[in-house]
Amino acid sequence: MTVPHADGPYVLDRAGRDTPLDSLPAGTNLLFVGDDRSGATDLVYRTLAGAPAVGERVILVTTDADAGALVERYQSTLSEPDSLDHLFVVDASDSGLARDIGPLSPTHVEAASSPVDITGIGVGVTNHLRSLDTDRVRLGMVSLSPILERLGAERTFAFCHVLTSRIRSAGHLGLFVVDPSRHAAEHVDILQSLVDGSFRFRTVDGERQFRGTGAVAAVDDWASMA
Repeated sequence: MTVPHADGPYVLDRAGRDTPLDSLPAGTNLLFVGDDRSGATDLVYRTLAGAPAVGERVILVTTDADAGALVERYQSTLSEPDSLDHLFVVDASDSGLARDIGPLSPTHVEAASSPVDITGIGVGVTNHLRSLDTDRVRLGMVSLSPILERLGAERTFAFCHVLTSRIRSAGHLGLFVVDPSRHAAEHVDILQSLVDGSFRFRTVDGERQFRGTGAVAAVDDWASMA
């Protein structure tokens, strides 16, 4: 296993596939603008799935499905699905106290009370970061939409500003999903102002497609999801 330099790029070989995009600089934040059916979340998982091969860690923040369901879906993208030592979860779903954590160790799961508990989400992410033995971390938040719907644009912006700034300064990789069908276009644009680039998704004649802007502008034409 090749361990990348702390300031080196994040390799995206499992995500890029049919696109010219194969890496991203450390400290990059990306917004994935699409609903679950469009492939936005799938591309996030595929981007995260390259982490264990190079000794990196993954933090997944869920605001919809509980940790167990999240892990099951993430495992389907891994080349070694039974190896989850690299994975850490912050469960901010509405699943209550009886949370299903699936095959994860309880030490790998932090809990917030709900999507509106942004303080709890922040504490959970911080606790995981403090426990890790590496500065190479890929963080995926799936999804920002429940937070934005319940807390509004101003508070969501403030929360995301703190989180993206931390990712940028620490040299991590941050991936955030938002469903544009659930929000006003200007609210999605506000979130996009915080990140270095974005992927947008669409479905044409049953084919899922995506293209990038900013830091991922190399995918400037609509590309098919494999």
